[in-house]
Amino acid sequence: MTRKKQKTRKTQKNRKKQQTLEEKIEQVKNFRPIDDTFFEVLADDIGVCQEMLRIILEDEKLIVKDVIVQSSERNLYGRSVRLDALCILGNGKKCNVEVQRSNEDHHLKRVRFNASVITVRDSQTDDKFEETIDLIVVYISEFDIFKRGRGIYHVDSVIRETQEKVDDGLERVFVNTAVKDGTTISEYMDCFLQKEIDNGKFPKLTNRVHYLKHEEGGVNAVCEIMRKYSEEVAEKAYQQGEEAGKEIGKEIGQRQANIAAIKNMIIRFHATKEVILEDYTESEYNTAIAELESESR
Repeated sequence: MTRKKQKTRKTQKNRKKQQTLEEKIEQVKNFRPIDDTFFEVLADDIGVCQEMLRIILEDEKLIVKDVIVQSSERNLYGRSVRLDALCILGNGKKCNVEVQRSNEDHHLKRVRFNASVITVRDSQTDDKFEETIDLIVVYISEFDIFKRGRGIYHVDSVIRETQEKVDDGLERVFVNTAVKDGTTISEYMDCFLQKEIDNGKFPKLTNRVHYLKHEEGGVNAVCEIMRKYSEEVAEKAYQQGEEAGKEIGKEIGQRQANIAAIKNMIIRFHATKEVILEDYTESEYNTAIAELESESR
């Protein structure tokens, strides 16, 4: 029996075993706003995004008209990107909000690439360049990207010889949770590291987190996102195992892919051992735990 068929059987079996609300609450309790899986459902609320952008962009009158969360976009050559939250602003601009916990990427090029994909997607063949959309990118990270001890950085295009700012329609704002400087932005970003939030200054964020972690509708929404991405991780592991197996042997290749998938589930979804063992072996789980412990030293 193939792994895919085994997985389908397990999924059908698991659907018969309905989780109680208390079990679901326990499953989502460790999520924080900085976790991209949780951020997807957190940002699926205009009020939350409007409050967030008013604080980060320091514009109390900013209006968010619509939000599109975790949309997948492709460029002309087929490479896809997943956008965390694309906000449509009242002034006609768009603002792409990204959250990033990993510091193993070239963040400036990531921002440039994603901005390009959004721009091309929203352009028509006969558009004049002056009609190209104005775009703001807000990049939220768990670390200080530029290592200059600031909680927020505005990256502009400038004329080198005169130091004059050039308006090319792209604003890049890098904000982080690492620097504590006593500002409102820093206080807000610190909330992104908390599992529970109770801050009267940020009522939309406070209420949304409480809803997603303690009320049935919100908890179900988070669990559904976890289920969707867990299935994606499992399917990717299966495909990677098949590919690796061509070179190093099918069983070894699949095991390596499964271990990588388990590590991903623990890091991204805070998946418990019980949840992981529904699709993977205890041996694979123990190896993944050992590798994570070794990598954290």
